Amino acid sequence: MLKIFKSGCIVSREFRRTVVQKRSFLSEAYRCEEAWKARLQSPLLQKYDPENLFLTLNHKYAYVGKVSAVDIDIFANSVVEKNQVDELMILLQKLRQSAETTSTLDSTHHAVIRYLLDHNCTKELMRILHNRLDFGIFPDYLCYNILMDTYIKQKDYASAAKVAVLPMLQEDYMNPITNALSLYACHMYLNNPDTWQKPLKLEDDSKEEIKVRVRFLRNPYFDDHFDLTDPYDLVGKTLAFQGKAMNDTLGRTCQLRGLLLYKKYQNASKLVSQWLKVVKEDTVYDEIFNLIEKDNENMYGKEAPDKLKELMLKVNTLKEKNSCKDSLIEALKNNVKSAVDKQHDVDIKEQLQLYSEWDEKRHLVLDNQLKEINRQTRIENIEKMKKDLKEQERVLTFFENEEQIELEIEKKEALEKAELERVMRMPRGPMKLQKLKQQDEYVPPQIIKRKN
Repeated sequence: MLKIFKSGCIVSREFRRTVVQKRSFLSEAYRCEEAWKARLQSPLLQKYDPENLFLTLNHKYAYVGKVSAVDIDIFANSVVEKNQVDELMILLQKLRQSAETTSTLDSTHHAVIRYLLDHNCTKELMRILHNRLDFGIFPDYLCYNILMDTYIKQKDYASAAKVAVLPMLQEDYMNPITNALSLYACHMYLNNPDTWQKPLKLEDDSKEEIKVRVRFLRNPYFDDHFDLTDPYDLVGKTLAFQGKAMNDTLGRTCQLRGLLLYKKYQNASKLVSQWLKVVKEDTVYDEIFNLIEKDNENMYGKEAPDKLKELMLKVNTLKEKNSCKDSLIEALKNNVKSAVDKQHDVDIKEQLQLYSEWDEKRHLVLDNQLKEINRQTRIENIEKMKKDLKEQERVLTFFENEEQIELEIEKKEALEKAELERVMRMPRGPMKLQKLKQQDEYVPPQIIKRKN
């Protein structure tokens, strides 16, 4: 009996250990699943069928040239089935191509991201998030954190790093959980950087020369921010950006590694010089030196640039100082846990409040849109009535104003005659008039079936 009890304890410990290893940083409560799913009970969202709504909006864009932002929001929040991913992406592009894109609701961004994440559409999600010009989707803090936490749990560190660079591009470091998860995701991705490759440039192999007339030529410009495409540059700038906001050993470590990945050797040299003068102990984590050497090998192989070699001589002087011997990965994990303990309940409370505010705003915007449509309809009806009354007045007063009408006709005929004489006096004027007359009198040829 005692043996069974002991073996049961062992199994229990092993099971508990397994669960802990698979557990993510964020709790299930952080995702606010119940509150998010409760939106589907809204009478407004239940009123529309996503398939019929897509056909209506697609038809409207084809004839009017624009779609309403609140209509796209209703579709994004009501769509559930996975087979409508392409339809959602089509509508997002159509919205982005119209002036209504400036009125995109905050709930639209959130709904699109959660819909694609729930259906494991990682490829489509990364395409949308990194193509802001065509889709115009920008995550909020909860989406940032849920996305990175999900991909970290799945050990898809490349996707987690792709999400981590987005706050850096927006220069946003206001949420502690987002900052901590970004650092962790980038460091974990760098353990296997081949999972995220730089996009290949498509080269035209055709020998045919094509000349295109353009109004003006743009000078080549690289903004060193939104134009970045190399994963090392993006991840490096993210580490440097997030590390700069932290005034501790972990922040300096991330900043140093990030600047080297980002190839900002001069900035890194200034920082190292400053740390050697100011920081007395625990300048950086001791592990970072081996990681930097590994990064340099992955980027350059054995032929590193001269500037990097000079900088590494200076970086190696940090080894002589009292560097921190603790585990870097444990420090990153503790940084995430500390941020979660601090911000977890605050984020949940704010998000639950936002869900109710989004529902109210959707109703308000839709009501205002319907009022505007009714107002425009009334204006068109009034203009039509005024036009009809004017025509009726002209018919009823024709005999009273007959002489005035004839004078107006004579004036128009005189103007037409004067214009005709002006054209006839122009070089080759009669020939041009003859061509115009022939175009007006054009009769398509009759097709006759030949007899064999």
